[in-house]
Amino acid sequence: MVKNFLKRTLCIALSFAMMTGTVMVGAKTKTESIHSKLPAITASQRVRAKQAKASAAAVQLNATNVYTLSDFDTLSNKWQANQEMMLYQGYSDANEYVKVGIVRVGIDGTVVIPYATKVAGVDGGRLKLCYNGNPAMTLSQTNNGKMIWAGAVKAGTYALYLETACENANTPVVAAFGAAVISSQNNRTFGGNNVIASASTGAATYQQFKVSKRGVAAIAVYKENAAGNVSSVIYSVQKLSGKTWKTVATGLAGVAKNNYVVTTGLAAGTYRVVANAASGEILYFINANQKASDSYGTSKKKAKEIKRKKSKKQVFLSNESTSKTHWYKIKVKKTGMTYIDITGLGNKSKISVTVTGAARLKNKTISKGFRIYGKAKKGTYYIKIKKGSKGTSGYQVKYTK
Repeated sequence: MVKNFLKRTLCIALSFAMMTGTVMVGAKTKTESIHSKLPAITASQRVRAKQAKASAAAVQLNATNVYTLSDFDTLSNKWQANQEMMLYQGYSDANEYVKVGIVRVGIDGTVVIPYATKVAGVDGGRLKLCYNGNPAMTLSQTNNGKMIWAGAVKAGTYALYLETACENANTPVVAAFGAAVISSQNNRTFGGNNVIASASTGAATYQQFKVSKRGVAAIAVYKENAAGNVSSVIYSVQKLSGKTWKTVATGLAGVAKNNYVVTTGLAAGTYRVVANAASGEILYFINANQKASDSYGTSKKKAKEIKRKKSKKQVFLSNESTSKTHWYKIKVKKTGMTYIDITGLGNKSKISVTVTGAARLKNKTISKGFRIYGKAKKGTYYIKIKKGSKGTSGYQVKYTK
């Protein structure tokens, strides 16, 4: 009698970390940045838009406002086609820091100016961004001879000067340049292909995203500095509760091999990422949500049935207890080989799985998870899935066969 009872209740307990690699985030899983989109600028190129005639007067350009990577992509393509740029052609006075351009910046942020010059017929003269009218008052900036990167710039009018004064009068000077300002505005909404580019002022940066249904938020946050180096950011996630933001996850940070994607289980609602970077650095925010809101049972008696060849997707929320369990059941109508596949929805999921039924089943590793299988007798089998760690995200359980 005891032997028969054990056969009916024999179970398999699995505890594992399901490593699924990078979560797909629309078309923007590739790590992109401002530097990766910059075109080559030459002083001798033809500028079809807003071209200036040979003159000693500085040419004027409004910096293009950039809020997303898509904005900068569009602008970069125009630069590549020699549009949205200015060309200065003139002659110096003796011992003059030649002012080649006036740049109007309409919003606060990080200013990026790709440029090229030719002075006295020689390529490579450096420009500097200054307060208009005073070449001695240079803004804090990084300059590699091809691009100026100036952080925490306030809206206003600035000027581009040659970094070195021309000693002789009538020195021919040619300069081509474009200008962009990456916004430092907080509380914008990112999601899908809307990849926010946000210039850091040195203080905390806040950018929002929405979760329409309970599921897995696949978030990528990374930063880029003036040298073009891209690296991870440690950040937290807060949920809007009434008029108050409450922290639901902290210490998050992606890694380069996964394109900085981190997954976390979240309920429906409005959230924001809180991240810090040095002044002038650019923060990038990407989000793609996976639905994981199928019904589940809270106890064995309330287990939700999974039909043959069907599946259930669910998520353990980041603020739920590690004792939280989800219950499902399958009904085997006749004795035969049975497969139950359990896979992760995030780039890392830790769960404990217990299957109770009338047959001894085996388990093996499959892509992104585990398969529980074996010759199952006719009857009902119960599947208990328990949260394995505080950072658990989502999973899918499928009655494959």
